Amino acid sequence: MKRLLLLIFSAVLLFNAEATHIVGGEIMYEFQSENTFNKIYKIKLFLYIDCINGSDGAIASDIDGLINVFNAKNEVLLTNLCKTVRRNSPTRVSDVNYSCIKTTPNACVDKYVYETTISLPKNGNFIISFERCCRNNTISNIVAPESTGATYWTEINTSIDNSSPSFKNLPPNFLCTNAPLNFDHSAYDADGDSLVYELFQPYDGAGTSTANSSRPDYSNFNNLPHYPKKLILWQSSYNTYFNQIDGIPTLTIDEKNGKLTLTPTKTGQYVIGLKVKEYRNGVLIGETKRDFQFNVSECVFYVVSSFFAPKYNCNNNEVSFTNRSQGGITYHWDFGDPFSQQDTSIFTNPKYKYSIPGNYTVRLITRSNTCNDTSEYDIVIKESFQVHLPEDTLICGKFTIPIRSDLNDKLFKWNTGETTPEITVNKGGSYWIEATDAPCSARDTMVITNDLSFLDLGPDSVICRDSFVQFTYLGAPGYNSYLWNDNTDKQTVFISQLGKYWVNVTNENNCPSSDSITFILYPPPHIYINDSLFCKNTPVTLDGVNYSSKTNLETTYSWNSGQKTPQITTYQPGQYIVTVRNKLCTIIDTANLQHIETGLDLGNDTFYCGPVDRWIIPQDGFVKYIWEEFSEDKNIHATSPGKYKLTIVSKEGCVESDSITLYQYPQIDGGLGDDTTICISSKLQLTASDSMVDYLWNTGATSRSISVSEAGVYTITVRNENGCVISDSVSIFEQADALPIDLFMPNAFSPNDDFINETFPGNNYSDPGSPYLLSLYNRWGEKIFESESPNFEWDGKIKGNYAPQDVYVYQVRYVACDNVERYFRGTFTLIR
Repeated sequence: MKRLLLLIFSAVLLFNAEATHIVGGEIMYEFQSENTFNKIYKIKLFLYIDCINGSDGAIASDIDGLINVFNAKNEVLLTNLCKTVRRNSPTRVSDVNYSCIKTTPNACVDKYVYETTISLPKNGNFIISFERCCRNNTISNIVAPESTGATYWTEINTSIDNSSPSFKNLPPNFLCTNAPLNFDHSAYDADGDSLVYELFQPYDGAGTSTANSSRPDYSNFNNLPHYPKKLILWQSSYNTYFNQIDGIPTLTIDEKNGKLTLTPTKTGQYVIGLKVKEYRNGVLIGETKRDFQFNVSECVFYVVSSFFAPKYNCNNNEVSFTNRSQGGITYHWDFGDPFSQQDTSIFTNPKYKYSIPGNYTVRLITRSNTCNDTSEYDIVIKESFQVHLPEDTLICGKFTIPIRSDLNDKLFKWNTGETTPEITVNKGGSYWIEATDAPCSARDTMVITNDLSFLDLGPDSVICRDSFVQFTYLGAPGYNSYLWNDNTDKQTVFISQLGKYWVNVTNENNCPSSDSITFILYPPPHIYINDSLFCKNTPVTLDGVNYSSKTNLETTYSWNSGQKTPQITTYQPGQYIVTVRNKLCTIIDTANLQHIETGLDLGNDTFYCGPVDRWIIPQDGFVKYIWEEFSEDKNIHATSPGKYKLTIVSKEGCVESDSITLYQYPQIDGGLGDDTTICISSKLQLTASDSMVDYLWNTGATSRSISVSEAGVYTITVRNENGCVISDSVSIFEQADALPIDLFMPNAFSPNDDFINETFPGNNYSDPGSPYLLSLYNRWGEKIFESESPNFEWDGKIKGNYAPQDVYVYQVRYVACDNVERYFRGTFTLIR
């Protein structure tokens, strides 16, 4: 078995990054010859360049291109097949699409041709690819055009002898808004293969960062050509098949003859993609792709011929034509109907009815005083058709039927997904078929109502009675007609004896149905369980025994509490349900059990912060009260901690007990101690007991300790972790005749007979009898006064004479109220 070699060609131009000059291009091949192992092909690359806006440096750098070969199966570059190609001199594209244009828009396109030959292994698949950056940055219909490249490629299958088709003509280098383009974009195929034309999405190419050279560094990934996979990105309002460029009518190409039609409506630059596919014996063997930039401008015409009509007419043979010509004075229409001699008109917006369906070329000649212009457009008159399904129907019961269209020569699509003229269905619902003769279609719907209802009288009926009693049986409701086996034609039938009864019915859709029911007599079980009130901790027995002697041996029991015995014993109140079944009959009985509530409640256990003192008083109305200490008094006085339990006998005879426990916490102490006396200006630290949760002094402090220096009553309230609260107070007295710890000495006095600050030190301390010595000195150190009692002070005289105004020195030595001797000195000023 021979293995096929799948390879890919790529031709890459040598260029500098960010060159914006590419207008379009295509690549083709011609089979030349073959030898034992290879086939020889001529490769032709046509590159179209913007010769106005393109970069001169980028155009100049395109003189050489690089042909690269890839393995198509694994996309590996085969460097040994790479070769450099030099271009031919450019050909200026100068075709003008319009005959009556006043001024030609400023547009310029040059066509360059690169040719080379290459030898490829037989029985392989190859792709020749050419890539280049960049397109014009003013292109309107693609995203980021300034960084978007172009790739042109075609596939070679060397297992067959073939040359690719080549386009005959190149589109004009500019188009005008609102002016029709009718262009022959057909191709020539040297092998005579069948050709089909269509639009396609062009390919992106080398990026702005790609750097190629005539001797590329194949170890550098950024320097390698790319496999042709990446497509350009359309702007959001454009797409591949319906709107590559703004136009009414939009861009279309006839798949059979390659005729390209468009009337552009918006200025700008637009990239479009068109390709021709070749078939041999119905098999696709190759294609040639061209992408090209249309430059659309606002043009000034002497006259322009333009009109609009629907491309396809599906409903009738009459077509309305809208004249969109500019500058016209008179019009001549030729509707292209070979079956009529009256297929012309001179009206501005005519109508024409074609005699038979077909393809027609409509031509409009628009005349002015200076010029005549002609436009044409191909329209298709489709044969009007309708598709029909059978009428809606009702089917009773299960079914399988075929549904068939009345047409055979169309494409079909059912809502079931099938594409045949006929389908088989087996359930009700709505079924539609769409018949298509593209782009025309017709649809019809058939609704199958499937009535699957059936009569169900339910299971045979067991009459659970000890003896049979005649009765009237109510059959299934909702039917139009009834017929019982005793010829009763009502919903109800009289059951005069046990046995089997059947009935035939028809429903609202007149669908028939039948069923039967058999009546059987069987003795039921008999049980008796009753609601009951009972004392707590007292058992209650519920008896579900079947009292039917005929069926006792085959009886089963099921309680909602889970037991399966005939009798159950419980201490708990609640609802008890027993289900008793004796083979065919079942009976359910319910008993609600409730405790007798005596109401005995001694209350909650209680804690005391100190002595226990509690009268325990239970509810009234009991027959007997018995305390655990054997007291039969109703109320007791508890003065000590402990558990107190009471047992009572209710008027219903229920015996019930309850208890209460009284706890006593250890007594707490505030910890302030006895009252005490302090001397004037001394400070005393008062500290409460420790391990308390909360402290609150009558001073507002919340700390455990406070410092006091004034007489008064100080109270603290404390709370311990058990929640016990107690208050404690202490009285503080001042010792008025004691010398204070901090003795006050003024810094000045004024003995001037105004009765203010007449003596020094003038602090009015009483003489406590404790050691005290005050000595005064003048500035020369001479002692001028001395006293051993605070009651005796200096009056500002020395030996009976007024001492001069000056600064004097004092020193004092004394024992304060804390029995500590102190000494200090200072200065004061005598002021006259």
